[in-house]
Amino acid sequence: MIAVKFSQGDFAIPMFIHSTVPPGVETMKRLKSEITYDAENTERGAQLRITTRDPEALAAIHSFLSFQIRDHRTGESLQVQK
Repeated sequence: MIAVKFSQGDFAIPMFIHSTVPPGVETMKRLKSEITYDAENTERGAQLRITTRDPEALAAIHSFLSFQIRDHRTGESLQVQK
């Protein structure tokens, strides 16, 4: 469901959860045709793979994910790895 909504430019769920517009969302909405979202079930639930070849979209995705990591206090590294 999240993959479909994000691909349509609908980021209402993260905005509702965080009571704010997460960084990167407006750019991700504008460049939605440049971004692919693929959901995959895992043993612990699911993961959403977000991919793009557009540098501006990539920076927005990194901002969005960094915000998620900090706000949810997941303890994951904020360093981008290739």
